[in-house]
Amino acid sequence: MMTRKPYLILLMVAFCGFAKAQDTLTVMQYNLLEYGNYQSGFADCYETNNNTQRKDECIRAIMDYVKPDILTVCEFGATQALQTDFVRHNLNINGADYWQTDDIINYAGSNIINHIFYDSRKMGLKRHVALRTTPRDTDFYELYLKTPSLAIGDTVKLICIVAHPKAGQGYESQRRALMQQAMDYVNQNYPTDNVLIMGDFNMYSANESGYRLLTQTYSNPNICFMDPLASVGGVGEWNNNSQYARFHTQSTRSYSDECFSSGGLDDRFDFILMADEIAFSYDHLRYVQGSYKAIGNDGRHFNQSIDQNGNDAVSAELAEALFDASDHLPVTMKIAVDAHLGVADDSEPSLQATVSPNPASQQATVRFYNPTDGEVRCELYSLQGQPMARQSVWCHAGYQQLNLPLQDIGQGFYLLRISHSTGWEQTLKVVKN
Repeated sequence: MMTRKPYLILLMVAFCGFAKAQDTLTVMQYNLLEYGNYQSGFADCYETNNNTQRKDECIRAIMDYVKPDILTVCEFGATQALQTDFVRHNLNINGADYWQTDDIINYAGSNIINHIFYDSRKMGLKRHVALRTTPRDTDFYELYLKTPSLAIGDTVKLICIVAHPKAGQGYESQRRALMQQAMDYVNQNYPTDNVLIMGDFNMYSANESGYRLLTQTYSNPNICFMDPLASVGGVGEWNNNSQYARFHTQSTRSYSDECFSSGGLDDRFDFILMADEIAFSYDHLRYVQGSYKAIGNDGRHFNQSIDQNGNDAVSAELAEALFDASDHLPVTMKIAVDAHLGVADDSEPSLQATVSPNPASQQATVRFYNPTDGEVRCELYSLQGQPMARQSVWCHAGYQQLNLPLQDIGQGFYLLRISHSTGWEQTLKVVKN
């Protein structure tokens, strides 16, 4: 293990190489707990214990604290009027007029749905597709970034998938089935795009089959979702386990009032997972390391209410807002945009490298433009940073190609770093089938 550390450090330097002044998108996912619904049933939520006006006060405080550019939600009441009111009361306020959303799609006929709200100054919505999954639809929102720095006709896409599979022990296979439908659609339509999948997944463990389907490379031919908390010890047996106290997102209160779940913080149900395209910046977007957070989780409220005996992560007022707004904490992450929203593009050109075929089985060909005579190094890594192959060659200036042997490595996703002695470099994804 000690011998791998230098390679891992080298790989991370390659990923972070373009860290200049950039625009940043803040993404927030939040389960709003039967927002706007007063009903009897699985959750007995009424105006007395889940008042929408009080929730709005709390949501405004949370929004002001996080300042997201994209807000995705679960458990939103399935009416267009409620959606309109939410924008008017919580988003387009204090002079803001740029928050937009989309019409509701509800094939499942559920009384609660997923939804998205976004800053239209930075993004537009090209397409909204809903898959008929059980018990609720799974929604795909295809956003495009408004990036005048790109050439006319170019765009940067960001696909946000919002999923809310069935809750409870014993429904693991149903949750996996929903995720399989989502993964199938991604493989067919967005295999190499910037994709986030988020929502209240109701998963008790990283060993649950639905989570493994999303995050293990052998499950799907082209797409692999990465957990931002994997590198900081946030992946494992989350349920009622104090070892994961600083990652839990449910429940915000230790007691029940029929609507809110009880027990205090002891489950990690809420997620934003990213495709490797975002993790390693293949197309203008890159996850900002360390930016993933469960808002209000200070690591010392295991099995306690979020506002009990103070809170070290947020103010007392915000802890109270999180307590009253929902029985889930919102999760957030930041994504750096190297295409510069509304700013001239000053990024350096790349080596214009490509790999084909990709996926490949025995061998692939790496083609690139060499800016000047000099040494070119190709290094192949696993997603975990393990070095798999390396070669260095001296090349003349101009278009060049190298053979990349793959017969001695297993199936899965790999990262190919190509660097020139003058400092030019590029990282590509390689799929071995």
